[in-house]
Amino acid sequence: MDAFYREFPQEGLTLIMNQRFLAFCGVAVIALAACGGGGTSSTPGAGGGTVPVTPITPTLAPVPTPTPATVAPQGNLPLSEAVGGSPAFVDPANHKTLYFLDVDTATGGTCTAACLSIWPVFVPTAGATAAGNVAIITRSDGTGQQWTYQGHPLYTFSGDSGPDQVNGDNFPDFGGHWHVTRPAAATPPPVGPPPPPCTGPYC
Repeated sequence: MDAFYREFPQEGLTLIMNQRFLAFCGVAVIALAACGGGGTSSTPGAGGGTVPVTPITPTLAPVPTPTPATVAPQGNLPLSEAVGGSPAFVDPANHKTLYFLDVDTATGGTCTAACLSIWPVFVPTAGATAAGNVAIITRSDGTGQQWTYQGHPLYTFSGDSGPDQVNGDNFPDFGGHWHVTRPAAATPPPVGPPPPPCTGPYC
């Protein structure tokens, strides 16, 4: 082979160049095969290369927080609390005891004029709403609205100087007797002989 190169130098140089070219092409083919066999997905780029595909994570819309239900205000609805050892209705603003006159009714009020200076009317505040046996009426004398319980108009007593006092209980005045307003007992037994034993659920 060395003798061939010495005798034919130009042909030997050409043969060497061809061998090198073939070797280079073989390496390039192997490299391309290795690149094409990868497991990564790609998208053709503008320059002929490959661009990795980035996965898209969906964005979830925020879930709105529910608004708690609101309770409708009931104004100065009479409040039941212990008065004189048992439940009674009071003015929620100052806890003064509420009274009723046994002969006084929603349609025929007998506590009028001078009576109201001693027994002030328990007036509903703006937006007040009734509940159960506690209602709101327009006074029969046309002087405004008033709270009632079981049909009896409600009042406070000027003789009570503080909360939960019962100075007006069983007070005879203005044609009847005044009583502390107690739940399920707005109408007291009539004055006279002792009543029969109590057998109801509210005794």
